[in-house]
Formats: sequence, C-alpha cells, structure tokens
Amino acid sequence: MRLKGMAINKAESNQPMNTNGIADDIKTQASAWWVRVDSGTMDDNEQTQFDAWVNASETHREAFNQVNQIWQELDGIKERLAAAMPSPARKPSRFNPWQWGMASLAAIYILVVTAQPINIWLQADESTGIAEMRTVQLVDGSTAQLNSETALLINITKTVRELTLLKGEAQFNVSPDPIRPFKVRAGNGVITALGTAFNIHHSKASTEVTVTEHSVLVQLDNDAENSIAPITLANGQQLAYNPDNGLGAITNADTQLTSAWQRGKLVFQGKPLGEVIAELNHYHRGYFLIADPTIANRRVNGVFSTDKPIAALDTIEKSLNLHSNRLSHYLVLLHR
Repeated sequence: MRLKGMAINKAESNQPMNTNGIADDIKTQASAWWVRVDSGTMDDNEQTQFDAWVNASETHREAFNQVNQIWQELDGIKERLAAAMPSPARKPSRFNPWQWGMASLAAIYILVVTAQPINIWLQADESTGIAEMRTVQLVDGSTAQLNSETALLINITKTVRELTLLKGEAQFNVSPDPIRPFKVRAGNGVITALGTAFNIHHSKASTEVTVTEHSVLVQLDNDAENSIAPITLANGQQLAYNPDNGLGAITNADTQLTSAWQRGKLVFQGKPLGEVIAELNHYHRGYFLIADPTIANRRVNGVFSTDKPIAALDTIEKSLNLHSNRLSHYLVLLHR
C-alpha cells in the first residue's frame, strides 16, 4: 500500500506543520508506524494497534501526517537508495529489500527532524560533537568535563560565575570562591555549588542533578518567583526536574554509575530500550532507529564502551532476540 497523498483527518486545515512542537519519541513512533503501514503487510491486530495509536491524540495524527509529507518529498531517491543497498547478511529479516530501503529513509527523516536548532551551537562557548568528550579549563580554576553532544555557555567575570548547560551532560569540579558563587543554569532551574563536584544531565525531557562531592542548591524558576527556598542535595544524592512536573524526589545515587561516561563506559540497569538507543546515538556517527514501537520498553542491562556503539547494539540485539537491517553501520533499523 503506497501512502502518497494520504493524510489522517485533522481538525485544523492546510496549516503548515511544525515539527519542533512534537516530542522526539512521538516522531520516532510515527516513522515506525509509517514503515509498517506502507509495507502493506500488517495483519488485523497490527492495524487495530495503529488505529488506536494514530487516533490517541491530535499530536499523533499530526506527527504521522508530517512523516507522510516528508516521504513524498523523499520518494524520488527511493530507487537510488534501493540500488545501492547491500543485501542483509547478518540475520533473517522480516523486511524485504524494498521495505528496508523505505525504513532507511525513515531513519534519515528522524535524523533531520530531531536535529537540534543551530542557535544552541551558536550560543555555546564550548561544545562537543558526536562521540567527542572534552575537559574545559575555566578561567577561575574550575573545570567542566563535557560529554558527547554537549553545549555550554560560560559567563565568568570578576564578580560572577554563571554558566548555562544548553544541551547534554557535564561534570563540574568547582574551585572555591566565597565572593562569586558558582551557578549553572539548566532548563528551568539553577544549580549553585556549595562544594566541589556535581554532574548535570540536561535534555528536552528533564534535567538530572547528581552530587559527587559535598553539596549543591537546586532552585526552579517558579520557586524563585514564589520565594520558595532552594533544595539542598548532599553528596551521593540525585534529583530530576522539568517544567511540567517541577522537582522530583531526592534519591540516593550510585556516583560510580553516574560518572561512568567519564571513564568511557555506559551502564544500563533495567533501562528501557528506547532510552538506551537514544543514549547510544550520542556516541555513534550515524543513527540507530527502533522500527517497532512494541519493543521500545524492553529492559536492557549491561556495561558498554562509549567508543564501541555498534558492538553495544550487537550485544543488545542478541540478548533481546531482536533483528536489524543496516545500510553499512550508518543507518541501523532495529525490529523484532
């Protein structure tokens, strides 16, 4: 079944669709469903699941329409991609070559529409690319160790030390200075160092703060407006926050796991496959894509090297009894 010209009914009419307003996980689900629907091989049960998904919300319908629109624009390169595509050699696949060519284009679509706005990188004073980690020596004697795909804005003067983690993850080791508090803004909150070291992981979904030495203060923007006192996190404690749900609960953290990336390791303990794949993409010069939404919540346990994302994916694929289609190592489509 070819979907060219297809559109899921929408209440709005003929307004340009803005991909920036849709969460990455919904974009991924929409692309995965597009591949399955377009293949024309879905059974009644899968059709029922698709109908339920696409009608669950206006956002789902809009995301699916966006995918269909993009595919119409990419249709012209389908034959060239299929002609250049090597035959799958690793495991038996449920996808024929034509379907795999289409699925690979879905990965290209995801890569394009989920790319970070260029203004993030233009704002940053220091940044890292895919699979790059770097330690930045700050002028006050402090250091910021940047994980892969991280952007940091720095404002250190004679009177202030204020940084903004625009994207990604960083470990801060702070040089004492009672006159100039060391503050890092991330998302809708500000973290103020009361001691030596802490880690911040900031994404669109949430911001996670882990103290690895001494303590920090965490205050959200709305808390400051309402004169609510900041929350103190002690050594070995962790919390997450976001604009929708505010501050989460304080929990005890395994700081060795939190800092594993600094030693070139990724440690997953019962983490959903969708989150694991998103994490691996930070270290892979290409793109991994889950083509089947039903496998995204399978749990992953393991320790992997940040410099060997393909090996990590191979291990996960084998342990969860999954399959993949690959256009070299650049585009990898994971499915049942």
